[in-house]
Amino acid sequence: NGDTLRENDESLVIAWLTNRVAADFVLTWGKKGTGYSAGKVVPVRTERFTVAGEDGKGTYDYAATLTGLSLNSRYEYRVTQNGKTIVEGFFTTRKPRGQKTRFVVFGDNAFGDISDRNIAYQAFLAKPDFVVNTGDNVYENGLVGEYYRFFFPICNSDVAGARQGAPLLRSVPFYTVMANHDVNGETPGKVSCLDFDKDPDAGGYYTCMHLPGNGLAAPSHPTPLQGKDAQTDVFRKCAGERYPRMANYSFDYADAHFLCLDSNTYTDPTNPDLQAWIADDLSKTNAAWKIVVYHHPAFNVGNKHNKNQQMRVLSPLLEKHGVHFVLNGHEHVYQRTRPLRFAPTDISRASLTNTGDRRVPGDFQIDRAYDGVKTTRANGIVYITTGAGGKYLYDPEQNNAPETWTREADNHADYVVRFVSDRHSLTVFDMTKDVIVLRQIDQWGGEIDRCRFTKG
Repeated sequence: NGDTLRENDESLVIAWLTNRVAADFVLTWGKKGTGYSAGKVVPVRTERFTVAGEDGKGTYDYAATLTGLSLNSRYEYRVTQNGKTIVEGFFTTRKPRGQKTRFVVFGDNAFGDISDRNIAYQAFLAKPDFVVNTGDNVYENGLVGEYYRFFFPICNSDVAGARQGAPLLRSVPFYTVMANHDVNGETPGKVSCLDFDKDPDAGGYYTCMHLPGNGLAAPSHPTPLQGKDAQTDVFRKCAGERYPRMANYSFDYADAHFLCLDSNTYTDPTNPDLQAWIADDLSKTNAAWKIVVYHHPAFNVGNKHNKNQQMRVLSPLLEKHGVHFVLNGHEHVYQRTRPLRFAPTDISRASLTNTGDRRVPGDFQIDRAYDGVKTTRANGIVYITTGAGGKYLYDPEQNNAPETWTREADNHADYVVRFVSDRHSLTVFDMTKDVIVLRQIDQWGGEIDRCRFTKG
């Protein structure tokens, strides 16, 4: 389910991928201690091809949807193949309003290195209720084969350890957003796209992930598809309604509402239909906290990607609807801004979908009184870039160098208060209705930032 929390109306998808060998799978499930008594589900099977023209090379994708679940309840499940148990696990459904909640956030992670495994392990040790990924959760091109090699073995490892990863996915809900490494090609007009002639298993985001389906059914700027009809047809059949609806979606968990957006280069955040959908979504929730997630950081002083500012045009809209945090990745560092408000003065470049220079100048109002310790009520949105989730780090020269944390194009506005680029890390949120405590944890478990937010 997406942006609703209703008792006995929860749903959850348990999914797995196999090679293209026929098998009879059955999933049984039930509340903890009831012996899988709630029911039996035969999963829906779809297929993908990973090698063009070779019918035998590819995957079967299985998805079992469980419905009518209770809130804040632990369920156990078992998957059998041809009558033999192959996996057992558990999950806990979403918490209702008023329940203390912990979630972890990281991005730019899975490419098979030890740092990926460290971060997955630290996420596991935090014992989160769910995970939010800020995009680029697999490298390099978001292919199904890359999910096989780099994502599932680490984030769903059978063994929890700093050198292995952790069994997160089998028990913890995992939310993510579209990002630049989820696309693998360019159209003739130099717009990023899913190119199925180049890689028949492109678009793993839309077929490997199962996220809330409450986004725009026909967005003005969907992820472009390129390739032979036979390949794109297989993709569309496997993705179903997930393409393109899953590019933008929202969900509630306890006292927070999350709005997840596609910020890739083919999107245009100035589009009236998109902005109307965002406004409608944010205006309907009664959650105490509102959190927006997208990949490309709007307020980034890092040296690598500071021109990808197109999402700045949404800041006044997010401020109007009371958003508290924006979570980003893309820059492989940790950055935290002071609470800020932003008024764009020129949005002409924000809609240029075929360029990397989408700078949006404007005027800043910065809350310098907030310190996260004594003064904990923030006047403005706090933007957090947590893109140090495993891939090689950026901007080592800016670590502990605050004189580099401003940009001439922003009139040297000092909106960044914390910048760490010498280690991988993830963000931990501990949330109640009135208080959020944010901690940044490095790959070895050390705390590198902490601040407190109280409702004003």
